[in-house]
This record gives sequence, C-alpha cells and structure tokens, in this order.
Amino acid sequence: MLLAGGSCPRLKLYTARPQNAGTATRRINVSSFSKGLVHGSKPVVLTVAVVAAMSVGGTAYATKFITGADIKDGSITASDLSKATKASLHGVRGVKGLRGLTGLQGANGGEGAIGAKGATGLTGATGATGATGSNGTAGTNGTAGTNGTNGTNGANGTVTPLSATAASVTLPTSVTPTNVLTLTVPAGKYIVLAKTQLSNTGAADTVTCTLKAGATTMDTSLIRGLPALASAAVSLQAVTPVLVGSTVLNVDCTVTTAGGFASANSLIAIPTA
Repeated sequence: MLLAGGSCPRLKLYTARPQNAGTATRRINVSSFSKGLVHGSKPVVLTVAVVAAMSVGGTAYATKFITGADIKDGSITASDLSKATKASLHGVRGVKGLRGLTGLQGANGGEGAIGAKGATGLTGATGATGATGSNGTAGTNGTAGTNGTNGTNGANGTVTPLSATAASVTLPTSVTPTNVLTLTVPAGKYIVLAKTQLSNTGAADTVTCTLKAGATTMDTSLIRGLPALASAAVSLQAVTPVLVGSTVLNVDCTVTTAGGFASANSLIAIPTA
C-alpha cells in the first residue's frame, strides 16, 4: 500500500476460496496500519496484494493493485482500526489560534439577597467643635403669673429720734444771725421739732428765728415789739426732703434793737419713711 507523502503502511488483504465451496467468498481483514495514514482531506493511494485461491485441490495465489476507487466510501469504519492505528491518526498540536473578540456585556444579574449585619465598627475620633450658631429669635413674653399671697406684717420697729439741747445762748444786737443750736443727722427723711425761750434785756425789740437743713430754710418765726425785760417761747417745725448724705440742722436767731438771750433750747429729728 502506498500513501501520498511517501510512506508505505502495510495493509494485508486475503481473498480465498475454500476447496469445497460452490460460491466464491471474499474476506478482508485489516490487521494494521503503520504511521503515515493521514487524517484529513489528502488523497491516499493504496497498493494492496490480493491473494486469490482458485483451485479445487490446492491453493493458488494472485496479486492485484487496489486503489481508493476500489473501496466503497464509508465501508471502513473506526471499529475496523486497531488502537495503535487510531492513536497514530492524531497529528501534532496546531498553533494556538488568535484570541476571539470580546463578547457583548451580559444582562445585569438580579439583586442579591441582603447580607448579614456586619460587626459594629470602632468609635471614631471626636470631631472639632463647630462654630457658634447665631442667636435665635427672642420668644414672646409669657403670660403674667397670678399675684402671690400677701406676707404677714412685720413687727413694729422702734424709732429712735435724734436730739440736741443747749442751756443759754447770748443774742447780741446784729444783722448777722446767731446760731442757737446744731444737730447733725445721717441721710434720710426727718420730722424736725425745735424750741427756744427768748428774753429781752433792753428796750422793746424784734427777734427773728429760723430752722435750716444745710443752707435751706425750712421754717421761720418772727416776734415784733418784744417788751423790755420780757420773754417769749418760739417753736419751729418742718419735714425735711430726703437728705442725701450727712446734713446739719440749725436754729439761728437775729435781734435788731437790744440784746437778749435764748435759753431752754432743744432740737429733735425723728426719722420717717
């Protein structure tokens, strides 16, 4: 048998007729192919020795060349080949082909199931202090509450009056007032009471007495025509304004004609609200 390509695998074909057979019988036994039988589309030319036995008493042999035209398509199957022949039909591994084009992107898969809750993370660092916000709008005034219960009256306080006295003060004849009595009081408001007894030592005279708080005159008493060697009582009284700080209260008298004196002098200041 000859193969295209130069190699010569062996194919044994036997044709025999038994001695007593009335009809010729053909048996083809494919025992082996050597390497060189190509699996593909290349044409193969086979040269086969055909042995024919054509005698009654003996055996005679004849040879014949068999080509591909003598083999019916499909008559030799894989089952007619030995394992070694089948193994020889595998050629050398071809060169790796070029990489194919990237396929189109597949459709989005369905939404997966919700995973289990992860472990709680560590507490983050404290952030920086934010800027101070602007002041909010002032709210409306609330409703006035009800009046509370009147408290109990406190105990009556004790009022301690301030006072000053003088036994006798000489009153010379002069247009300048003579101070008869003085009392210094702290800041506050007072009811002031003053008294003096005037005596004339000469002819009939006119005597004027005043009550002052600092430089302010609060009350005045005028006696005209006081007889010679006579005497008269003079009373002065007033309510001071609220005095700021310490203030001096004064009783002054002026004699215009004859001299005299003022005796039994007293000055009382009673604090008031």
